[in-house]
Amino acid sequence: MRIAVVGSGVSGIAAAKTLGRFGHSVTVFERGDAPGGVWAATYPGVTLQSTRHEYRYSDFDWPFEPAINPTAEQVRAYVRAAVAHFGIDLRLSHEVVGMTETDTGWMLSIATPEGQRDEAFDYAIIATGHHTKDRAELQLANRDSFKGEVLLPHEVGNYDRFTDRRVAVIGLGKTAVDIATFASKRARIVDNIFRMPRWLIPTWLLGQPMTRRMAPRLSAMLHKSWVHSDVENFIQRWFGWMLPAYWRVIGELMKISSGFNRPGRNAAARARLKLLDPPGSVTDQFRGSMAPPGYYPAVAEGRIIPHRGEIVGFTAEGVSLGDGTVVPSDIVVLAVGNATPKFPMLPAKYRAIMECESDGVQLYRHVIHPRIPRLAFIGFNHCIFHIVASEIAATWLGATIGGDLIVPSCEEMEAVAARVRDWKRAYSVFDTVRSYTVANHFHQYFDVMLADLGVNRTRKRPRILDIFLAYEAKDYAGLIDEFRAARLRHGQPLHVQPLDS
Repeated sequence: MRIAVVGSGVSGIAAAKTLGRFGHSVTVFERGDAPGGVWAATYPGVTLQSTRHEYRYSDFDWPFEPAINPTAEQVRAYVRAAVAHFGIDLRLSHEVVGMTETDTGWMLSIATPEGQRDEAFDYAIIATGHHTKDRAELQLANRDSFKGEVLLPHEVGNYDRFTDRRVAVIGLGKTAVDIATFASKRARIVDNIFRMPRWLIPTWLLGQPMTRRMAPRLSAMLHKSWVHSDVENFIQRWFGWMLPAYWRVIGELMKISSGFNRPGRNAAARARLKLLDPPGSVTDQFRGSMAPPGYYPAVAEGRIIPHRGEIVGFTAEGVSLGDGTVVPSDIVVLAVGNATPKFPMLPAKYRAIMECESDGVQLYRHVIHPRIPRLAFIGFNHCIFHIVASEIAATWLGATIGGDLIVPSCEEMEAVAARVRDWKRAYSVFDTVRSYTVANHFHQYFDVMLADLGVNRTRKRPRILDIFLAYEAKDYAGLIDEFRAARLRHGQPLHVQPLDS
């Protein structure tokens, strides 16, 4: 087939190189002038939350020695190297502005430097991700009256602009706490304004990077999920009563490691930190954001002042909160996260399907929508193993479009997606991209996908230590060859397993 991939982030490259292995002719279209997706244009100082061991292609190691949590510059260099290594047909400055369904696939309308043109494909993949789209922007009253600057994160440019100024950072996700921490080293004062406190994950826990602590199967086994293995079901059934206490202990360790809890702080510092104390268990939060090591100490020292409240508008001097408080500001940074993804290139009837839910539309296997033919979504299964998740999804997709893996009826797929969506909504707080992530449930998700493909889900040897050893991206190398071997052994097309994911 001729396959079009929209987006050249790490997921788009994963889709292209994987489906190329299935013999398809794949072209990647990127609206920007460089590959990398969200990494091509981001705020200064940002680093990966995952380590270099989780964040890489399974069959292509980092060609240089990056930081343990690679920087944006290192990720961009890695993506460029991957494009060259895999021989990706990448068209930069080519924006897909429209897609028209045809009898045999899709006609793409592409805006190029030479003008707009149409090109036909048999299959299309949306790999724009849920971080690359426009950030959510607050519609606030009297914005024109504010005498200072209002910036989005990618407009920060250089933190020197914050020197000796009062900065208000709106939001409490990774971007917000990163920028607040960086700004606190230069600004006169930083005000961090948010609606609700949330769990911020420490970069390191008990001497290891936090994501390395999350990578073993044992971590997943002790976490409720929408699908479990037989062993996990046994643990949840017979030892589930112990797990809340276990996660309370983990929560306290996280607070100590992140700098939230430290002895010897005065009453004013404790009062500021109390505003950031998250309610409930760490497991209630479907996605986690990492706190840079200096965030909580800066709050304790008074260099960052937390404000819990709703912003209702601007004044000439700053921002006004719902309780009547006015926070004076010279610069306001709107770091309120990403809006629920939009799909403006799709035909109206399919765009309506994909944009009808405030927390994103739950896809079957986090890859396809049963009502939209010859179209898939790669990278909408976000987790700390994000690149591997995209590779696995693309392998699963290659098997299905090649007729070697049979999916159930449209109604059955919709029922599976609905159960997964309902579980996420019942067991986690609201998130605008909740449906487009598997979060800490990546082991359970990967196991289902590999079971569909007839591939061994346990990737560590010796197998007896599989639940204790930290997984790495390289553990999933060779999946396509393993699938082909399973297909040959079976002698006929495989069928997806009767499992939810």
